[in-house]
Amino acid sequence: MDEKEKIKDFLKRIISLPGISGYESAVSDVIAEEWQPLTDEVIVTPVGNLYGVKKGSDTKNNRPGKRVMMAVHMDAIGMTVAEIRGEMLYFAPIGGFDPRILPGQAVTVHAAGEDLPGIIVQLAPHLLSESFHGKPVPLDQLVIDTGLDSETVSEKIRVGDIISYANLPQDLPSDCIAGHSLDNRASVAAVTQCLRELQRFNHAWDVYAVGTVQEETNFFGGSTSPVDIKPDLAIAIDVTFASGPGASGWQTAPLESGVALGFGANLHPALFEEMKRLCEQLDIPFTLSPQPLMSGTDADPIQITQAGVPTILLSIPLRYMHTPVEIIALKDVMRTGHLLAEFIARLESDFTEKIIWEDAQ
Repeated sequence: MDEKEKIKDFLKRIISLPGISGYESAVSDVIAEEWQPLTDEVIVTPVGNLYGVKKGSDTKNNRPGKRVMMAVHMDAIGMTVAEIRGEMLYFAPIGGFDPRILPGQAVTVHAAGEDLPGIIVQLAPHLLSESFHGKPVPLDQLVIDTGLDSETVSEKIRVGDIISYANLPQDLPSDCIAGHSLDNRASVAAVTQCLRELQRFNHAWDVYAVGTVQEETNFFGGSTSPVDIKPDLAIAIDVTFASGPGASGWQTAPLESGVALGFGANLHPALFEEMKRLCEQLDIPFTLSPQPLMSGTDADPIQITQAGVPTILLSIPLRYMHTPVEIIALKDVMRTGHLLAEFIARLESDFTEKIIWEDAQ
């Protein structure tokens, strides 16, 4: 099995798991298992962040080692049971999504000790109130039907139980994969590919592959992990809007266009220039991803931790973000992983002394 097939299988495995924001252990355990043979140490912190630590040659030779942190969030959007009326479950969102895409979706209710299948439904059109005729039905008019009677529902399910999408990954007749939670497990796969490629390199810096928690709700992992690790520089890897129906312009990048390099006032310009130069040198396709405001990723809290961490944002193009049918091109995942490995392998011990903040004009 070649490298791409290995990463594809791993990615399909982790997007078949829940790992809702605040409840990441189901996916964290699998990522830890994958990272264990690729790193020197795997750590799960008391708040749930996952660290895969690969020591660099400086540390191994008893010299002060610099630290580079690659941050990818493990959590996904989902739902929670908000109210039980008879046999029907009303629910609230965990993270952001559009209620218009929910009717007809298969879900899993993670009840105590048992996962129960269910379907998100709305009232039949002739039963809807007149104000909703021909219009999207709001979230409070949607319910989850498990097919169980009210007595069984009250025995098995409680308010606060989490709910995840149940659809399985789908290979498309191209280099693309569709499924839920590709935001941001496509980036987890890219970092895993980076760790695989680093097995062939003698890198000076210590590498911290970090799976962060609760990015979709409060950036909790992105805020806490750099305080713990104290990195000398950081790379946040996430997804960005891919070009598609209703999505075009400067905020998007085509599928299979490679890595989207973030730049703007909230990202370090010297790191952007280094990544851009490396892409050109290695002939890795890339697009430019301007960030005029905050990026809405873990890069935001990381770069303002303590005295500040020089941070760059790499993004993988993804269509239909925050839906159960997100789409990515596997080529973009592999290219991102390759860029990360090549960048880390080239980091010299005095790299941070050479980068300064200079406005690009």
